[in-house]
Amino acid sequence: MDRPRIRPSRTRRWTSRAILTLGALVLSVTPVVSLGAWLVMSDPAVAADVAAEGDLWPIVRAIVETIGDAVRDLLAMF
Repeated sequence: MDRPRIRPSRTRRWTSRAILTLGALVLSVTPVVSLGAWLVMSDPAVAADVAAEGDLWPIVRAIVETIGDAVRDLLAMF
């Protein structure tokens, strides 16, 4: 006695894809935002530079340098 398969509606598929996309976006953005907030709190010179000039590139540069240092240290362990 097989029950007939019911295809999910288009709305349900769209909703599940939207939720998966949003989850992937949150998982990829959260570490960068956290690292940026940590850098602003731990390095007041960068925060002052951003506040004075209104330019976010010092924070971006500091984030890239921090991630580069972490990757270099990780690779040095192997």
